[in-house]
Amino acid sequence: MRTLLILSTAGLLSACSTMADKLQGSLTPPPGDGYAIFSLVGKSSEPDRSSASVSWNSLDSALQGRVYANMGTNTIFGENGNMAAGKLELLTLPPGRYQLNTAYGYWPSGLGRFGDGGIQIRSFPLNLPFSVEAGKAVYLGEVLLEMDYLPTAEIRDAQQRDFAHMKNVWKVNNLNTVVIAPFKAATIPAN
Repeated sequence: MRTLLILSTAGLLSACSTMADKLQGSLTPPPGDGYAIFSLVGKSSEPDRSSASVSWNSLDSALQGRVYANMGTNTIFGENGNMAAGKLELLTLPPGRYQLNTAYGYWPSGLGRFGDGGIQIRSFPLNLPFSVEAGKAVYLGEVLLEMDYLPTAEIRDAQQRDFAHMKNVWKVNNLNTVVIAPFKAATIPAN
């Protein structure tokens, strides 16, 4: 049992140190690229069985991708115990115009006899444009999915918590160079 606990702790620490190892204390992107940083967070009555994703694409090319967060295993750590179930994402992108297209929430429907009624999947049209410049990191804010009864996506600024995570978990000492350009606050109902 003790060995399992030690291995689990080591696994968590290595997962947390991956971004810190990659960045080596600096938010300076690779030559010719830029960084886009945002958090994907979810609230659910069953976080261990809930997750979220956001699709993004370039407005200038065919480049596209998706970011995933598991509410049971991913955590953003802010100051003084301010935590959120989700993931702080760092995208390395060539300069250009992009957008976060659609967010998706996945959570238990709870309609079955033992809560095994399956998984609900809801989409939230975001259409949030942003720009990336070579050599710069831009902070975009937070996409928060409220799951369960009245599903919505909230777009908001979570800079204080997210910057604390960058400093304490990613081990980035100087955040003064980050361009702060959060999306306009909004509440988006599910489709």
